[in-house]
Amino acid sequence: MALTHKFLVPDYYPEFRCKGGECRCTCCNGWGISVSQQEYFRLLGMDCPPELRRRLDCAFHAPEDPSPERYRLLTPRWDGDCPLRAQDGLCALQCACGEEALPAVCRYYPRGVHIEFAYECSCTNSCEKVLEMLFDREEPLTVVTRELSFAFDPPKGRALRKPRGYYNAIRKMCADILHNRKIPVRDRIWLVRDALLEIEPMLEGGQGDMLGTLTRLSLCAEPAQLPQGDAAAALECVRALCDILAETSTSLGQYSEQASLALQDGAALVQAQTHFASLFPHWQRDFENMLLNHLFYECFPFSDAQENLRDEGQALCATYALVRYLTVGCMAGQEERSVYVDAAAAAFRLIEHSKFDHNAAVILRGMGCDGEETLGGLLRL
Repeated sequence: MALTHKFLVPDYYPEFRCKGGECRCTCCNGWGISVSQQEYFRLLGMDCPPELRRRLDCAFHAPEDPSPERYRLLTPRWDGDCPLRAQDGLCALQCACGEEALPAVCRYYPRGVHIEFAYECSCTNSCEKVLEMLFDREEPLTVVTRELSFAFDPPKGRALRKPRGYYNAIRKMCADILHNRKIPVRDRIWLVRDALLEIEPMLEGGQGDMLGTLTRLSLCAEPAQLPQGDAAAALECVRALCDILAETSTSLGQYSEQASLALQDGAALVQAQTHFASLFPHWQRDFENMLLNHLFYECFPFSDAQENLRDEGQALCATYALVRYLTVGCMAGQEERSVYVDAAAAAFRLIEHSKFDHNAAVILRGMGCDGEETLGGLLRL
């Protein structure tokens, strides 16, 4: 069943093109890729060259709890790569049988389709090409309307918290604050957090002029009263957060280790921050674009049914801190932008493809790092 509709998309979306064999860290490396029952049997019955047929027949295995939507899992090669990837980096299935032969997960990544509250489609920051496009731009990220078609059943929707009809207005408020280049990006994140705290009671049915409050918050141009925080405590907090998350994330492994080795103490952090800023003087613009794209891709701040707006604000602080820690740490002693891109993409593989918002809030709370002083310190990294 095809889904055709007018979608809101980021302005870069129409120009996105996959890097194909030039990609350093492909979307099929290190991922748990699943296919539906319908797709699996279509692949089994596909007419294709004998060599590809042999690879297809051995490419999948059954999960412990199969379902029609998650019927078979891709069996990776010894190096973690997809068994259908050719030596030139291209997909052998697509080259032999065309793009339409691909399972939906391969055909549409890095695109994410959402119809829970509005028809939206974005590309995830976990794709290096998306980050390269975001880092190359000088102008603020905006959204446009495009008619798009997708050859799959429309998503059934998730059990998300209801935004009480204010979804678009709340997201516009968050985007307006993040767009404000008159103040540092860390202050903008804190203002988003404060704004979410202010409107939470209204969202839960409390009295108040929601639209008037959102308009006032959108127009706020004052720097945030960001707590000073303790730099050493913040560094230890984000290191612990990264280490805990890396235990269950194959994407963070090497980047977490590199950052930890480079950022041993406050002096090393300052040195690495200075080096990073000298290489990327517009890094705040990069982070603005990453966060705006993240906001759109994740349906922020309604991305997790388990979280309230307070926890979503904390998760945004944790997102910034984790990406900042990994990119600054991995760039220590390095000069190639590809290292910056790859570290950020690895962070967003976890952030945008797991229950990061929920897990980050739980971990910060468990470590006693969810107070304003600690959160303020995380944003000063």
